[in-house]
Amino acid sequence: MKILLKITVLLIPIIFIFMFFFLLTEKKPYPGADYKEFPIPNFNLESLYESEPLTNVDLRGDYIINIWASWCITCRIEHPYLMNLKNKRIPIIGINYKDERYDAIEWLGRYGDPYDKIIYDFKGLLALDLGVTGAPETFLVHDGVIVAHYQGEINNSIWSDVFDPIIKEKEMFK
Repeated sequence: MKILLKITVLLIPIIFIFMFFFLLTEKKPYPGADYKEFPIPNFNLESLYESEPLTNVDLRGDYIINIWASWCITCRIEHPYLMNLKNKRIPIIGINYKDERYDAIEWLGRYGDPYDKIIYDFKGLLALDLGVTGAPETFLVHDGVIVAHYQGEINNSIWSDVFDPIIKEKEMFK
């Protein structure tokens, strides 16, 4: 019994040391960043402004997808940065997430519309297929494949550290 106690007393700190070592040496600079590559899921949803259907076939080339909603406070904070990306001619596809159509259109009228197209995802089905847990979230898409995903507000630091290296590597947005 004493030997078992001694082994337990020795093993518990060693296990914690290894656990903290692996957690602290993980090469993921941002906890919200994910670099798993997967194709855009098939979808058929309405545009925010009109009831014309949009599908994954309508989305071509390189662009970012931004999940947003009028009720999302962090989306309001992120919005000026998206307007800046629009001015730099970065194509942005918006997915309006679990929002009332009228509220979303009014919000864009007040703060500006940085999106090339906006998919109206009232039930959150496309967002669920993308693995979205909330708003805002942003995906970098290269030729129909998601190559990076960030959960949370994007800003200059996030753009420079998470998205820009991939954009340069894949020679996107030229």
